[in-house]
Amino acid sequence: MSGLRIVLIFLGFLAASCSLSLPKDVEIAYDELPETIDFNFHVKPILSDRCFACHGPDKNSRKAELRLDLEEEAFATLSNGNHAFVSENPAQSESIIRILSDNPEEVMPPPESNLLLTPTEKATIIKWIEQGAQWKDHWSFVKPEKPEIPQPADSTWKSINEIDLFVQLTLKQKGFAPSPEANKERLLRRVTMDLTGLPPTISEIDAFLNDESPDAYENVVDKLLNTDANAERLALDWMDLSRYADSHGKHADGARMMWPWRDWAISAFKRNMPYDQFITWQLAGDLLPESTKEQKLATAFNRNHPSTSEGGAIDEENRLNSVWDRAETVGTAFMGLTVACARCHDHKFDPISQKDYFEMTAFFDNIKELGVTGNDVNSGPMLALTDNETDQTLDSLKNEIQHKEQQLQLTKKELADLDAYMKQLPNDFYKKGLISHYPFDNVSNKPNTDNRYVIDRNKKVTSIAPPKVVSGKKGNALEFTGEYDEIYIDNTPNFEWTDKFSGSLWLNTKKRKAGKTQTLLGTVGGKNSLWRGWDFYLDSLNHLNARLVSSLPHNYIQVISKDSINLNTWRHVAFTYDGSGKAKGLKLFIDGKEQPTTSPYDRLYKSIKSIKDKEHTLYTRSIKVARNYSFSTGENGIFQGKIDDIRIYSRNLSPLEIQGIAEAEDPLPVAEIKKPEREFWINQSEVIQNIEKELKDLRNAWLAQMMPVMEIMVMEEMPEKRTTFAYARGEYEQPIYEVKANTPEALPNFSEEYPKNRLGLAQWLCSADNPLTARVTVNRYWQMLFGSGLVSTPEDFGVQGALPSHPQLLDWLAVSFMENGWDVKALLKTMVLSHTYRQSSQIDQKIYEKDPINRYLARSSSYRLPAEMIRDNALAASGLLVRDVGGKSVRPYQPGNLWIEKSNFSHQLLRYVESEGDSLYRRGLYTFIRRTSPHPAMSAFDAPSREVCTVKRENTNTPLQALVLMNDTQFVEASKILAQRMQQEGGDSLEGQIGYGFRLALSRFPKKEELSILTNLYKNQANRFNENPDEAKKLLTVGKKFLNPSLSTNKTAALTMVANTILNHDETYMKR
Repeated sequence: MSGLRIVLIFLGFLAASCSLSLPKDVEIAYDELPETIDFNFHVKPILSDRCFACHGPDKNSRKAELRLDLEEEAFATLSNGNHAFVSENPAQSESIIRILSDNPEEVMPPPESNLLLTPTEKATIIKWIEQGAQWKDHWSFVKPEKPEIPQPADSTWKSINEIDLFVQLTLKQKGFAPSPEANKERLLRRVTMDLTGLPPTISEIDAFLNDESPDAYENVVDKLLNTDANAERLALDWMDLSRYADSHGKHADGARMMWPWRDWAISAFKRNMPYDQFITWQLAGDLLPESTKEQKLATAFNRNHPSTSEGGAIDEENRLNSVWDRAETVGTAFMGLTVACARCHDHKFDPISQKDYFEMTAFFDNIKELGVTGNDVNSGPMLALTDNETDQTLDSLKNEIQHKEQQLQLTKKELADLDAYMKQLPNDFYKKGLISHYPFDNVSNKPNTDNRYVIDRNKKVTSIAPPKVVSGKKGNALEFTGEYDEIYIDNTPNFEWTDKFSGSLWLNTKKRKAGKTQTLLGTVGGKNSLWRGWDFYLDSLNHLNARLVSSLPHNYIQVISKDSINLNTWRHVAFTYDGSGKAKGLKLFIDGKEQPTTSPYDRLYKSIKSIKDKEHTLYTRSIKVARNYSFSTGENGIFQGKIDDIRIYSRNLSPLEIQGIAEAEDPLPVAEIKKPEREFWINQSEVIQNIEKELKDLRNAWLAQMMPVMEIMVMEEMPEKRTTFAYARGEYEQPIYEVKANTPEALPNFSEEYPKNRLGLAQWLCSADNPLTARVTVNRYWQMLFGSGLVSTPEDFGVQGALPSHPQLLDWLAVSFMENGWDVKALLKTMVLSHTYRQSSQIDQKIYEKDPINRYLARSSSYRLPAEMIRDNALAASGLLVRDVGGKSVRPYQPGNLWIEKSNFSHQLLRYVESEGDSLYRRGLYTFIRRTSPHPAMSAFDAPSREVCTVKRENTNTPLQALVLMNDTQFVEASKILAQRMQQEGGDSLEGQIGYGFRLALSRFPKKEELSILTNLYKNQANRFNENPDEAKKLLTVGKKFLNPSLSTNKTAALTMVANTILNHDETYMKR
């Protein structure tokens, strides 16, 4: 009698009132179950798929107060006194009664859910309960332990290392056998393509074929792992994971410059940086003690997320999206968890609460960044990528500047004691440097020919909508009441931060509004011009502010007055600046008195001169009064009130002068000047002025060195931590409660030894106690070499993810990886040396019928290569490939009008402009990635758009791919140059030339049948081109690479068609 019959008879005695039936299909399924039911591998996937939607981690969607993802909850007493699961007692388990019920009002899951259990699933849960209902934590949340190495499964099977022993044990259990080793040609191509993304050369093939030594293959592997090409191959997958792109991704999708970080990643892979260090630098290099420029550069990893420059976008909403993207990327890349599912609610399947999610985001919420950026620019925080020579020059100039500043102060001290010197100075010197004075006494009645209203009869001072003329502090004043009555002042200096300048005015404001500033005057531009310029304004609390801006939010100086401006009262305000590039050189005055100030930011190292929005060329922007230039940000600085008597000086005024202007009094005679006011007079000394000129020249020299320096977006912690919140439904305007940085509660505790910042997060991820990071990593590298990971869902090691095909092997690899110092190249070597990797891909039909996806690795998998490798193979075979390492992204052939068809506002990316010369033939890794319009040939072969972290590419098979291989300019040109190479290097015979081209592209000799087909193709095409020579000429004009003019046009055209056919052979783009 079957075990199920016994169970059901027992059920009949104890639960007759439940009317339990004995479904025949469940009984049959029960008898076919494995001997032992494992909760993680058999039961939990059923509960996750069928039950967790209503009885899982998400409290908001949980029904009947029943939770089946936690042991204590699943076995707890229900409100009706029953139990969902009763160990060893299916009859008293409410879950069994429900899943076996044929009453649509009681059966679970309910029919309308379309989640009803299969007979096998019902039988599995029954047998699990019968066997004691042993509960286990989710397998990937348990720290991996190094398992015992299995004994050889069969003495006749070839095994090279531990990988084979684990794999072959499973094969034995399944009744399968491993495949023999692939032939040497195929093996060499496989390992060379896998480790470098490029085919082996003819000389490398011949050398390997002729090397009969036992370590020939291992020597090849060692050589490949030490190449630049290997570093580039590893970097390719890392670019997918890191969502690297050359554009911002949203709205205008303008250009960004992040390729130096890609170069850093290639360099790190080349020198085999330990993976834990590789992670740490990228997550938190800036937080390491005495962090280096390279460590800070590595943190650009966190800034690869998409961003927007849309005028109507909300800054805080988009800033938070960037923060959340970083946390989600860490979740996918290093933890293998779908943490993004917990942004709006508790995760429905995994034990990740919404609180867990936002605590994770708090690690990344403490940098000074903007949510809305410019179209074609990087956005701070930024790292200046100076080279050693520039650093030395800048340091030398900085030392000279500091010395000159000290000399200036000493000279002033000497002159302060010379009464005789002071008595010889003129009394009216304070008028020097006044370059503009605008009394604001009148406005023209009619607009001029430019449709502008003229102020004070000065054609350089105009307004689009005329402000009102009212009684002012000194004569008349202008009152600003509308949205467009701001004033533009032309023909003023385009000040640099090395210049001294000052400004003053009378104001009477009637506005104080939360979140809104009021511009008094300035030239600070909008986002597309990096906000460059200077401005003088009131903040939302009417504190006086002055800024010099090179780029927001990371390259500017700012001071804020301690006191605020009261409403509806005339006040005189002024600022002075001393040309030092430091916040302490920026002074604020109210009613002639210098104000105590604070400085929220004090770092200025590039030009503040105005630039045009698109071209970014220098031009003199008008000084704007009563409004700023940020029309599209929602914060446009509209001033409401009266302004009078604006003065602009080309020097920094002294407190005495500011007081004189504010009080409208003549300066005091020299003899009556008090000691604190001597500074003004001292500054007029010829000695002082000569030193200041030298000082300005040094500062300008320093700036000239810094201006061309490239900058890249990186991470930089703010001194004071930002408050982070959890948000209802993930909506930025609905904060619920404050959260602190922490890791998910279901995972190992965040040690008190770790700082609560990104560095601590990296240390936690790389801890030996973390159950995920090493497993996720080795699985991803296994996927790179075998086509599918031991866990086939590398992005999801959670409850909904696939179970590992070889769990013990996965744990052995993970623990070994950590024990070996997180050595990536050693890990790869172990994998490719195994017999499992070296097997033939020849299919055994009987095994294929039972394991069509090769889950148990009885053979080598065969699948299409990534897009970049298909292209690189064609370029390498033809000889076109340029193997330069690193540098800017390039633009190979593609249809030229794709970008302009987008209605975009990007000046740099308005039209696609192909690269020239060698740049056309760089590796696919360096192809320019525009997120909203990626390279079409790459997209055809499933290259991602890099909008999100991608750890597994799609692998489709479409007719479009064949069209690309046959007709794309890059592949036709590669065929043409391959045809030339076949003639120049392949010998004199036609068969020899065709065979040579075949070997270049496929890394093996052609079979007789293949050679015969290609020879006949050549003859047919030769006849065709002899009859139509113009077609031959037309074919050979494809691409920018010229052929050797000594070659026969018709023969080369015919061989081009042969070469094109070779490049369309499935072994050129399929891994075998």
